[in-house]
Amino acid sequence: MWETVQLAVVATAVLLPVVLGYRLKRGRMAVLLVAAIVVQLVVEAYRWQLLPLELATLGLAVGDVLRDERRVRGLQRFRRGALGPIGVAALAVLPFLLPIPQMPVPSGPFPVGTQTFVIVDDERLEGYGLPEREEGEDPPEPSEPRRFVVQAWYPASDVEGLDPMVWNPDFDVVGQAMAERLGFPGFFLSHAAEVSSSSYEGAPALSGRLPIVVYSHGWTGFRTIALNQMETLASRGFIVLAPDHTYGSVAEVFPNGQVVAYDPRALPDEEDVDPEDYQKAAERLIETFAGDLTAILDALEAGRTGPFSRLAPEPDLERIGVFGHSTGGGAAIRVCIDDLRCDAVLGFDPWVAAIPDRIVARELSQPSLFIRSDGWRGTPNDGRLRGLAERSPEESYWIDLVGAGHNDFVLTPLFSPIADRLGLKGPIPAERVVPILDTYLTAFFERYLLGSGGSALGEPPPAEVDLEFLP
Repeated sequence: MWETVQLAVVATAVLLPVVLGYRLKRGRMAVLLVAAIVVQLVVEAYRWQLLPLELATLGLAVGDVLRDERRVRGLQRFRRGALGPIGVAALAVLPFLLPIPQMPVPSGPFPVGTQTFVIVDDERLEGYGLPEREEGEDPPEPSEPRRFVVQAWYPASDVEGLDPMVWNPDFDVVGQAMAERLGFPGFFLSHAAEVSSSSYEGAPALSGRLPIVVYSHGWTGFRTIALNQMETLASRGFIVLAPDHTYGSVAEVFPNGQVVAYDPRALPDEEDVDPEDYQKAAERLIETFAGDLTAILDALEAGRTGPFSRLAPEPDLERIGVFGHSTGGGAAIRVCIDDLRCDAVLGFDPWVAAIPDRIVARELSQPSLFIRSDGWRGTPNDGRLRGLAERSPEESYWIDLVGAGHNDFVLTPLFSPIADRLGLKGPIPAERVVPILDTYLTAFFERYLLGSGGSALGEPPPAEVDLEFLP
């Protein structure tokens, strides 16, 4: 709001002399301009998109103090009236195109609590992040167990007196890494660091045994990249667990402050390596992501003696769903092919081309829902996925989300009204794609984990959704 107020004060300083034909007494407008800057900075804080507005405000204030001539007449008045509105509008461009993202409010009846954990998997050694091999030397051997951060969201019984936490407490690191990954300066996403979530850290949990859903992000994603989906599920009675896949997450911050960036050698650019080497790296990456998900399920089974000993809700190990996006979607399917603890699986553009042939040839013995974007339909990966869905003896839902891009399955649509023109998402509006995904996500897991609800799966779909049921 105060950004808008400051812009209005600047517009007044520019255009009031045009209307009156003279400037106010020296210093009066300067006081108003300086006050607008101070209030905005104190209440809402600085963000880089405001730099042109801040400079213009200060420039107008200085000019108001130094200008002796108070009359505005003739050509000067005409020029100011003609060009002033254009200049004011230009000051609003950056804040409008890159606004502070607003997280959707969860649709369920429960407030959302959250806790963060670290899992150390002694059964696997960390194969990524190793030093580069020098010429003539043997490759370095992994020696440390794999470890990763996991965040849990759950329905809370009470959040009175608590403040919601920011959407990602490590976004000063994660945001810089993500911006650089996208080819922008490191500060490009810094304005999103203080965006508030609807989650309350350490809030007491709702009593009772609650179904579990595990989420897996894509290559160079991070655990809160689809936070609205975690919060929506938690608000409807699920425990949701999401890891940062170490060396596959764009950046990960451990509780001791250690920062681990993604390892570009884990998935080299396809055009830079032989197809065989690329496939080998892709299969290894999927197996690593899937291993993290399996480690989470194992940790849940360990109960109060395991890493989730502080997890306040009681997880129901008889009702477990797994879902993910892209590489994470492939990992979710990879886990559910082998692990019968998985009771339902959902994939957003799941990357199954990276699952070995001997694995993907098996049956998927759980109910499934696959939602694909425009660019991922009709591809060899899509055909491979279709084969899995058709061979499954369980019910499967097959959705074409028309107008969606690959990044529409995460929070990208909320970051800019022109994200589609920048090639960061599809043309479907954010206000449409977010609720559509939430609707089918919750309907699927409510039907197959709660045994109730899920009416959206049997109703006529929205215009953007082409829904096919494979019994």
